[in-house]
Amino acid sequence: MAPSKHALLGPSSSARWLACPPSARLTEFMPNETSVYAEEGTKAHYLCEQVVRRSLPGWTGLPPAAMDDLMGGDAYDAEMKEAAKLYAEFIHTIYDSFPHTPTLCVEQQVKMTYWVPGCFGTCDCLLIGDGVLHVIDFKYGAGVPVSPEENTQMMLYALGAWDLFSATDDIQTVRMSIVQPRIQSEPETWELSEYDLINWAENTLRPAAKLAWEGKGELNPGEKQCRWCKAKPQCRAWKEKYGPLADFVCHTDPGANDPRLLTPDEIGAWLVEAQGIADYVKCLQEYAQQQLQCGTAIPGWKLVEGRSVRRFTDQDAAFKAIEADGISEAMLYERSPISLTAAEKLLGKKRFAEVCGGYVEKPKGKPTLAPESDTRPAYDPAEGFEVIKE
Repeated sequence: MAPSKHALLGPSSSARWLACPPSARLTEFMPNETSVYAEEGTKAHYLCEQVVRRSLPGWTGLPPAAMDDLMGGDAYDAEMKEAAKLYAEFIHTIYDSFPHTPTLCVEQQVKMTYWVPGCFGTCDCLLIGDGVLHVIDFKYGAGVPVSPEENTQMMLYALGAWDLFSATDDIQTVRMSIVQPRIQSEPETWELSEYDLINWAENTLRPAAKLAWEGKGELNPGEKQCRWCKAKPQCRAWKEKYGPLADFVCHTDPGANDPRLLTPDEIGAWLVEAQGIADYVKCLQEYAQQQLQCGTAIPGWKLVEGRSVRRFTDQDAAFKAIEADGISEAMLYERSPISLTAAEKLLGKKRFAEVCGGYVEKPKGKPTLAPESDTRPAYDPAEGFEVIKE
């Protein structure tokens, strides 16, 4: 399983520090936060690793006996199991496409320190043979589609694999695939030559990495590089990019803080001015969508098909077919309790309080940001509220 340690200039954050070199040192000591989605992704990656290790090479489908502890129990849900299966099947397809048996590496650690100081990472899977290096990355996220085309994280993995194997293997073509089964029905692959990869490493990667390592260069706010940047809420350059929209300029002395970061006073003032920006942008988006639906072009924008969820065209008929296949009717329905509000309506408020008032509590609400004009009392950390981390 991949190590949890991360490099200052790591592959996963490369889109940020390549586009905005100073952000690497600016965020160096800012705390890392986890989430249920990150933990879910780690779990899915482990399942994928185990399925691939047990089934390749020599693939004959998922062997039941070797997969019972993974696929037979309830440690992983059905969606995660299916994703792991699709990932393994794709790797098998690539494995079989080589004219000769390729070298196969799973969770292979690689280093890119020749071009990027302290840079290392772990490839989910890579295959080498017949002049081809093929790097495969698994993504379990269901929110944002990730393309392999000019994907700097994938290019760094490929570069590390090239550095590891180029002395023993003749690599002419580099392919990079991303398997993201919860969003994309088919994995996507991008290809470039060995020459183009090394040219990028020498002329684009190395200079930007040097600036990032030294904490130099200009802050460069933008949608892609700012998306996951820990300094984004405080970044003066990011604020100033959108500041003219609100006709607002900070005048507070930043004092002893890094002058590139907003002070608490500035953040409070900027929040007041920026409250209307989100509503304004939403109105623009709604208007643009209406215009596009009517056939009016909006430069830089287009309509695409959104994510959809599968559904039965005839649930009763489908359930009958499932029952006919040996699944009992009881397995097709879930029993769930009614809500507290619904129970109160059944008894009436007074009787409800008499019968089960002792079983009801109203816990403290989660702390939420509000302007000072809000009539609710201010949250006091000293009262012992549990601070919930997203």
